[in-house]
Amino acid sequence: MSSFSPARIMGFFLNTLAAISPRLAGQLGFYLFGLPVRKRKKPQEMQYLATADLQYVRINGKKIAVYHWGFMGPIVLLAHGWESHAGRWRKVAPLLVQAGFQVVAVDAPAHGRSEGRHFTMLKYADVLRAVFQRFGPVDTVIGHSVGGAALIWAMGTLSPALRPRQAVILASFSTLHYIMENARKLVGASDTLMRAMDDYIERVTGHRISYYSIAHMAEKLGDVEALLIHDRHDRVTAFRESESLVAAWPGARFMVTEGFGHGLTAPQVVSTVLEFVHGEAVGS
Repeated sequence: MSSFSPARIMGFFLNTLAAISPRLAGQLGFYLFGLPVRKRKKPQEMQYLATADLQYVRINGKKIAVYHWGFMGPIVLLAHGWESHAGRWRKVAPLLVQAGFQVVAVDAPAHGRSEGRHFTMLKYADVLRAVFQRFGPVDTVIGHSVGGAALIWAMGTLSPALRPRQAVILASFSTLHYIMENARKLVGASDTLMRAMDDYIERVTGHRISYYSIAHMAEKLGDVEALLIHDRHDRVTAFRESESLVAAWPGARFMVTEGFGHGLTAPQVVSTVLEFVHGEAVGS
């Protein structure tokens, strides 16, 4: 990466600030690292979202966009990833409706049509937990990347009676520490800055970053049938992250792909997801 990239310039500024005022640098760094870009929707995504029953639900003081397709059958809840939106499910949701399911999808906080500027996985998990409670019972969940991690966290903090029957987790990660380390590499963050952000996280949440283990939460979900899918050559989230999740999740099945990247929108992946949702044995 160029030493003059915006990320590196931000890192230089934060590193300098951390040497002067670690407390301020930790707070500012945490905020800046959680600012997603609301990307322009593709025409086909906009067209599909226009077919939904859209409602706004206020959760933790923010209006959250909730999309609903189909009005009979078990509910499938869909959770997109970082800097995405509910339109990313346009290849999956129609097939689920055709198969007799209702589909509920959300725009994460600070994404799509939902309110907010700052994003964390924990805020996303709070939203998903509220959706479970308001729209449930939910039969199946499908989550991509941080959407998958947020679903795992939400399920692990729900009453077992509210948990779904099954889950599909695509290209997700096993700890928030992994995400922080990726941020460190992106901006060239110093050890002082990283400690300052960890200190800020502890002040705000009561726990240091090491506490937030998605894999540990997955250990509690033996009552949820799970399929995890990850491409071996994923350049966004390391393949080993899903290996850790599979090892932690009792009874979880694992499908490894080659050449489908981080998005996992290939027809073969969609077919496998539908087979699993229908109760077929897929993965290993």
